[in-house]
Amino acid sequence: MQRRYRTIPELRLHESAKAIAFADTALAGKLTAMGLLPGTLVEMVRKAPFGKAYYIKADGVRLALREEEAASILLEA
Repeated sequence: MQRRYRTIPELRLHESAKAIAFADTALAGKLTAMGLLPGTLVEMVRKAPFGKAYYIKADGVRLALREEEAASILLEA
């Protein structure tokens, strides 16, 4: 069966997708407090040189996420 979602590390530079859910419930509270809610449009701004951090724009707000945080955000396929 094919997966129906992607994660932030799978986005290309300047690609956008809508957040649909969080895989890790422990991180969900932190991410929602930062303003990243399901339904938010997420754009990949840039990746850190060694891929351990991701800089995104979520509804106009720029955020820096660690690899595990970025991987827990499920996006529309």
